[in-house]
Amino acid sequence: MHYLALDIETCPLPADGYSAQQQARLAREVHFLRQREPEAHEEALAQRAASLHPLLSWIVCISVQRAVDDPFRPNPPHSYLAPTPDDEGAMLARFWRDVQQFVDLGEKILWITFNGKRFDVPFLLARTLHHGLLPVACGLLDDYPYKQYPHCDLFNLFAGINLGLADLCALLHIPSPKEHGDGSLVQHLLETEGIEGVRRYCEADVVATMACFARLLPLLPRDCQPPNS
Repeated sequence: MHYLALDIETCPLPADGYSAQQQARLAREVHFLRQREPEAHEEALAQRAASLHPLLSWIVCISVQRAVDDPFRPNPPHSYLAPTPDDEGAMLARFWRDVQQFVDLGEKILWITFNGKRFDVPFLLARTLHHGLLPVACGLLDDYPYKQYPHCDLFNLFAGINLGLADLCALLHIPSPKEHGDGSLVQHLLETEGIEGVRRYCEADVVATMACFARLLPLLPRDCQPPNS
């Protein structure tokens, strides 16, 4: 069994280049957030709203960590980087090409995310299609919330509870990835520390996701278990 933990980070596209459709979408997203956070600054709301919508942002980083049979012993994470919006298409092409080569090996794969079925994967799909690319049939796009194979979303294991990745790490006594930053600060990280700052943050998330999965694996269905278990 090949366990593949995945996480993405996104950054708003330059607002001065927004089309009328993008401007209208941003206004709707900001209005939605404003209802939840009436005291928040307009600029902060706009940045957060844009970061969460694939019409308004690009993917800066995709990080993947792989473990063979034993998620307690993963390989170092590997990242795909797009420092600018112009780099995103080539980055996505590299990612899907590598996924296809891995699928061609014929090994059983389990993807692992945290809230990936609701955010990372739909965002990844939308930006892939935006660049005229097609995703690889590899199980990653399986978004049924109550099925854990071929895509295990740890967020869905705690349905009904407002539980973030840092919360889950605290519950399981795993070092929090959030000491490296917060997802809402990706644009700031990119501006101040460059793409390596974003890589460090994204890889911390994916390492924490794999570590949490390893602790939770005994609770998961047989399809998720390593061979001979």
